[in-house]
Amino acid sequence: MTITWSTDVSAPCCPGEIVANDGRTLLIQSDWDWPGTAQTFGWLIRQVQRCLQCGQIADVMPDGHSYHCDTWAPECDHDHTDGTVDCPDCGVQAGEYIAAAGAWLSEHDGATANDPGYFDGETWRYRL
Repeated sequence: MTITWSTDVSAPCCPGEIVANDGRTLLIQSDWDWPGTAQTFGWLIRQVQRCLQCGQIADVMPDGHSYHCDTWAPECDHDHTDGTVDCPDCGVQAGEYIAAAGAWLSEHDGATANDPGYFDGETWRYRL
């Protein structure tokens, strides 16, 4: 089943909802859900990298590398986090992933993906 990310919601502090092609919806309210939801629709956690020169989150450029302060930020795969905990390898904090995922979601209304289990009962979180 195809699902679509929709930012057309009128719920405070909610970036949007997941809409199934049969019309069912799932409102994404908790910011802890933003990294996983964004990854479902194509956001890459690797896009969040820290600049070694100033310590700020680096900007991902069209070439796919992260730059800040005119220097390239070495890339961490963030293999030990899902975006809801700090990366023990590079120190990017959970809040930085969450903010980046939230920004990505707000900019990608209409993104589609194959349903990984939000509506078919295969995802443990949504089982009754």
